[in-house]
Amino acid sequence: MEATNYTTNSDMLTLLAQRVKEYRLAARMNQKELAEQSGVSQTTISHFEQGVSRNLTLANFISLLRALGQEERLAEILPELPMPPMALRKIEKLIPKRVRRSKK
Repeated sequence: MEATNYTTNSDMLTLLAQRVKEYRLAARMNQKELAEQSGVSQTTISHFEQGVSRNLTLANFISLLRALGQEERLAEILPELPMPPMALRKIEKLIPKRVRRSKK
């Protein structure tokens, strides 16, 4: 699938469901095997992959990732900030603000 601008939650959920299915198939697992290994019901997995249900919990999604051996990918979603927020604030204080000059 091409990189596209996924602007709605529905678009993002569709993408995630498609990727879970692709990883499941790449792991040569059927939905029943994934359900047994993840603890998520086969019906939930089926509905998620088909786009019927958009209410997969985050805990269930993480369980699916674990069963597929992809849990380390979660760190890629929100990578660690290169600099702590408090350090950024200190730097911002050092940057001069725009000063309006008075008219003469």
